Amino acid sequence: MKDVRRQRIAISGIFLMVGIMLGSWFARVPQLRIELGLNFAELGMVLLAQTVGVLLAMQLAGHLSNHLDSRAVIRVTSLVLPWFLPLMAVMPGAITAGLGMLTWGVIAGLLDVSMNAQGVEVERRARRPVLNSLHAVWGIGALLGSGGTVLAVRAEWSLSAHFWVVSVVLVVIALFSGRWLLTESRASSPAAEKAPKVGFFSGWTRAVIVLGGLGAAVALCEGAVSSWGGVFLSEQRGAAANIASLGYFAFIVAQTGTRLIGDRLHRRFGAVALVRWSMVMTAAGVLLAVMVQSVWFGLAGLAMAGVGLAVAIPIISSAVGHGTKSNTSLAIARYSTLHNAGVLAGPAIFGWLAQTFGISTALTLLLVPLGAICAFAAATAPASVASRSSSTSDSSDSSPEPVVPRAA
Repeated sequence: MKDVRRQRIAISGIFLMVGIMLGSWFARVPQLRIELGLNFAELGMVLLAQTVGVLLAMQLAGHLSNHLDSRAVIRVTSLVLPWFLPLMAVMPGAITAGLGMLTWGVIAGLLDVSMNAQGVEVERRARRPVLNSLHAVWGIGALLGSGGTVLAVRAEWSLSAHFWVVSVVLVVIALFSGRWLLTESRASSPAAEKAPKVGFFSGWTRAVIVLGGLGAAVALCEGAVSSWGGVFLSEQRGAAANIASLGYFAFIVAQTGTRLIGDRLHRRFGAVALVRWSMVMTAAGVLLAVMVQSVWFGLAGLAMAGVGLAVAIPIISSAVGHGTKSNTSLAIARYSTLHNAGVLAGPAIFGWLAQTFGISTALTLLLVPLGAICAFAAATAPASVASRSSSTSDSSDSSPEPVVPRAA
């Protein structure tokens, strides 16, 4: 188990690295727009290019999974990705910035698929859930990145200097973490050697499609609450700008804190029950914010939504990985295509609803996807495989050799 613990620390380092990078990036986007001379429309297209790159990467990841395991992909992409920070700081104009963000999105997408596949592999060998804690580490990294940006701005560092320092730190983390990553267990099986070639329609099983739909629904709700919570407090509750800005902070802190204990909750209650109760918590938070005419109750509602939405994506990702008998990376790539479609469409769909019906009504309408997630939560049952393996291993005298559980 010492090796598994070391490997868990290694993949935690990758999640931390990605969180720091994105936290540093998003906190600097307003200044980046000014320095690159982009108007709002051009900035929107540049940011959209990154999402398009991520979606393209989901398809590429499926093909790569037949030739490279997740460890090899992480070792390369984690060393390349950080350098896009200083590169973006010197891009001359919207077109080159868009191409840079498109490439960034492709590499980030490949890394995202591979690091979640590694998380599933750690769960298999540790025989217990770990993805919630890994996503919590990502959230901590995002907070560290945004906090570091505040310090860099106060120290009057230039955008380029700040990004160079961050990139060096991230590469050091990637180098140390990459040494201890796992080789996927399927790579050593005879069946893996005879695996069929991956085509465009490969991996689109019914389970992956259902779980991808759940992931997209969660992403829609998460994007709506995190992106529009501050606007709701400002427009509907009359909050001052400094108070309204606490909306996202309350959401992300509550989400990250819950993920720190999410694996214990997963072991205690099981995947299906935990997802359902989490959606109930989210719905209660949304209704509290909408129905009580108070800024502080609005903040409390956003925090409750953060608690409720915290464990869903890690559990769904785990269910995708444990629900396939081979090629975890391919299954996660297919799932991530649908999940990222929800990430892309969520804020836009909510914006249309808010414009048509008002922000309060739009938030209330989130009860529809939350109810759908509850209805189909049984699809997350494979995520409990690790929990069951953990509980049975405590009372067995089996070999200390790591056990890879079969898909449910």
